Formats: sequence, structure tokens, C-alpha cells
Amino acid sequence: MSTHYFLALPIESAEFERIQREVLPYYSYHRIYRPDEFHVTLQFLGALDDDQVEAVREITKRVADETSPFTLTFQRLDHFGRSERPRVLTIVPEPEQALMTFVSELRGRLSEDIPALDRKPFVPHVTLAKKWDSGTIAPHVAPAFNIIEKIDAVVLYRINPGHKPAYEAIDVFPLARSEEESWRSRLKFLT
Repeated sequence: MSTHYFLALPIESAEFERIQREVLPYYSYHRIYRPDEFHVTLQFLGALDDDQVEAVREITKRVADETSPFTLTFQRLDHFGRSERPRVLTIVPEPEQALMTFVSELRGRLSEDIPALDRKPFVPHVTLAKKWDSGTIAPHVAPAFNIIEKIDAVVLYRINPGHKPAYEAIDVFPLARSEEESWRSRLKFLT
């Protein structure tokens, strides 16, 4: 079985876990995401060989070095799939130009070196749960929230099916900042 990878923005706010706990009793899912698995996927990379992983590292570092930290504001729940049985439950950020510019630049450069790159449109979201189980959504009022998440790094994750957590951070790319701040950020995710 080949190893799959993706690039993502790690999400650390405990508020996501609180919202997940509040809303999950009204839904029925097979796969509930753990708080240490919360992220915004920037690009699914699929199976990569060692040379491609190294190319991803180099490209991501260059783009991250050229990008200043920014914030994302999350204020609503959303889903993929039918509204009465959504296959994925998410929290979505408000539109943010810094995010869209960063993703466009990153994906553009990656596609030059990895021709088989997944070309699905970028839909920013944090997955709370997926794989609908049974029944329909119980009536409820979604909680109000306003989460501001500082984005200061990109993480290259390896997918380890059957493990908990399923996603392993194998490299961290701090957004533009001093060398000392960059090392502090890397250590936070790699330890």
C-alpha cells in the first residue's frame, strides 16, 4: 500500500472541540475527528515517492517563506452532501483573500512538479465528522460562535490509516517570520 500525503493548516483552537461536542448528538457519523486531527486541507497530494516528497517540501517552504501569517474567522457550520444526511460535517471560514492567494500560489507551483496533482476546487473547511451512519439529523439550533484562528504555519501530513491520530505531521513550514520564531513553530508540531 502506498503512502499518501496532504498539506494543511493546523487548527488548534479548543473552541472547535466544544462546538463538535455540542452538535454531534444531533447527527449520526461513523468517523468523528479528534481535536488533534482538525485542519484545513490546502492540497491533497496522494501517493508520492521520496523525490516528490522532497519537491513538495522545497516548494512549500518557498511559498511559506513568501507569505505572512494571517487569520481565519469561523462563524458557521456547513456540510457536504444532502442536508438531511450530510456525508461530511464541517466548520467553514469566512472568505479570506490571504488564504486564497496563498493556496493559489502553492497549488500553482506544486502542479509544475507533480503533474498528477489532485485538481479538485479548493473549498476551505475543518471536518468535524464524516461517513453518515443512519437516520436523519435531529432538529436543533446550531450554536453561535466566532472563532478567530491565527494561521502561522503549513504542515505536511502523512496519512496512516488505522492509526490514531490518522494524520502524522512530518514537516512544518512556518509562514514568513524570524528564524527563532520559525524554529519554535516547527518544534510545536513535530514533538
